[in-house]
Amino acid sequence: MFEIELTTTIITLYSALAVCFLYLIFGFRHYVASVAQKVAEDNETPLPDSPDAYPSVSVIVYSEDDAQNLEILLPQILEQDYPAMMEVIVVNDGAVGSTKDVIAQLEQRYSNLYMTFTPLESRSLSRKKLAVTLGIKAARYETVMLTTGNCRIESPIWLKSMMRHFINGKEIVLGYATPVMLEDSVSTIKRRHSFDTVWSAVEYLSWAIAGRPYRGSCHNLAYKRSVFFKNKGFSKSLNLKYGDDDIFINEVSKRKNTATELSTASIVEIAENDPSASFKRTKLRYDYTAKKLKTGARIFFSSCSWAWWIFIGSAVAVSIVGLPSFIPMIISSVLLLILWIILMITWKKTSVSLGSRPLLLTFPWLMCYHPIFNLYYRIKGHIKRGSNLTWI
Repeated sequence: MFEIELTTTIITLYSALAVCFLYLIFGFRHYVASVAQKVAEDNETPLPDSPDAYPSVSVIVYSEDDAQNLEILLPQILEQDYPAMMEVIVVNDGAVGSTKDVIAQLEQRYSNLYMTFTPLESRSLSRKKLAVTLGIKAARYETVMLTTGNCRIESPIWLKSMMRHFINGKEIVLGYATPVMLEDSVSTIKRRHSFDTVWSAVEYLSWAIAGRPYRGSCHNLAYKRSVFFKNKGFSKSLNLKYGDDDIFINEVSKRKNTATELSTASIVEIAENDPSASFKRTKLRYDYTAKKLKTGARIFFSSCSWAWWIFIGSAVAVSIVGLPSFIPMIISSVLLLILWIILMITWKKTSVSLGSRPLLLTFPWLMCYHPIFNLYYRIKGHIKRGSNLTWI
């Protein structure tokens, strides 16, 4: 019962167990943990004291039928504790009347608030990219800070936190935005949606932290106007409705010109009435444009999913093949438990640091389910691929 015969099959399965164990511990865990470590580092790094150190900034807010939320968001931006010159430009892409009324009321309180809009008759182009382009062209300052009308900014030093990297000569700053539920939300943020959101964040944030930036978030992104115009804006992806925060960043970001800001004060919230529907739209959008990106991140993290499946399959197989001896089962169970505990704790820490659900006990199941989840959306995205193109 407690004797073991080391056959070729058992040795092969144990080798697979060992390789996958080390790959997940020293590969996957390292990148997941790096995001939480970056949050802690940015929280501990003091902001510059000198008011002259901060650049003048134009905050561009893309609004698509967000009139109600703008009443909350715009004062949060306009009342930031920011010592340099700052203006806010709302680019209205829909709901012209209601958004215009909100802006008109707020303009009486804030002299540095402006609004422009995308022409309603615009066709065969990306309205989002057109709106961002109009906002950047309207900006009077070299540094632009991009966000969207469905966000909430709780910290008064959000802008300071994002802008401090331009002091060090950076041209692009990648921030993060986390989905939250409104009180009158018609749906909840599902566990698998939370897991996938953090997984996607870990992919691009950990790669950026490691000096290989390739994507940002349209809800929390800053860069120099000169970078935008030097790249001729979004000219290389005009056939796509989206890509303003991933394809564009993939084109212009480099190790030396890009910084990542993950302090708790810098993280904005995406406030949605229907988080589930919003997640599905965003997932389909990013999965489609991800095929256009030059990065090894998706390959690496996909390989981590495969390593997880191979590890579990090898553990089960060696337990069965090793019978009637219980030694293979005990060894594989111990290794499996150690791996699960280490990765669950690491994932929880990173997830919480990004303002998402901890998902401690459900983590092993979600790791198993995630490749199937991704495959479903890739098939669905392929079927609906025309919705990502400007000429359809």
